[in-house]
Amino acid sequence: KEEVERTRLTVGGNLINYPDRVNAPTADVTTLKIHINDIISTPHAKCVMWDVGNYYLKSPLPRPEFMRIRVTDIPQEIMDEYDLAKKADDGWIYIQIQKGMYGLPQSGYLANQLLEDRLKPHGFYQTRHTPGYWRHHTKNISFVLVVDDFAVKYVNLQDAQDLLAILKNYYPVKVDWEAQLYCGITIDWDYVQRKATLSMPGYISTMLKELNHPMPKKPQHAPHPYIPIQYGTQPQLAAHDTS
Repeated sequence: KEEVERTRLTVGGNLINYPDRVNAPTADVTTLKIHINDIISTPHAKCVMWDVGNYYLKSPLPRPEFMRIRVTDIPQEIMDEYDLAKKADDGWIYIQIQKGMYGLPQSGYLANQLLEDRLKPHGFYQTRHTPGYWRHHTKNISFVLVVDDFAVKYVNLQDAQDLLAILKNYYPVKVDWEAQLYCGITIDWDYVQRKATLSMPGYISTMLKELNHPMPKKPQHAPHPYIPIQYGTQPQLAAHDTS
């Protein structure tokens, strides 16, 4: 992130009773892998990754929500900037929420609907049976969406640039034309040989460190030692697994 020190104001969504739909369609790993396979299987197709900023923010709410914050939890700099001392009531600041914020249970669904409304006039639509997979009615361009991360397949570069221009009208967008990282998965593309290698470098070492797991003295590639097959012996029971 460009700003390594950030503060996010988050709503206590567990305290909100929202009666309408809140779940947003998002792609899973299987959809992503099939999408990648589609890209390397289509002649002249390539991939680009986009990270859309503020995707869940500023979506108009069909009804306002409300929250309160203790004055003692607000930095003095913010209190002075917005003259909040005059608006405090018994040590609290009361807020009416009119647009999407982090923590609102309906933020994901509303952001998805807003994206659909913005892209529909340009020919894009969400597929009916595959969550998080978007296509175009006439152009050979599609994308997989996970939260605010776009993995875009394109054959004509101009199609990708047109879609990017549409998104930039509404959101700040970070672009990776090399498409090397998506949702923590590193992708090595070989468009000539039509291969894509997926990996997560450092994942195992990081997990071992997080779990404080000691490194074994010798490699063991299975949860328990391999039991050799004894031909002609019946029955052969697996040893007790202590892993």
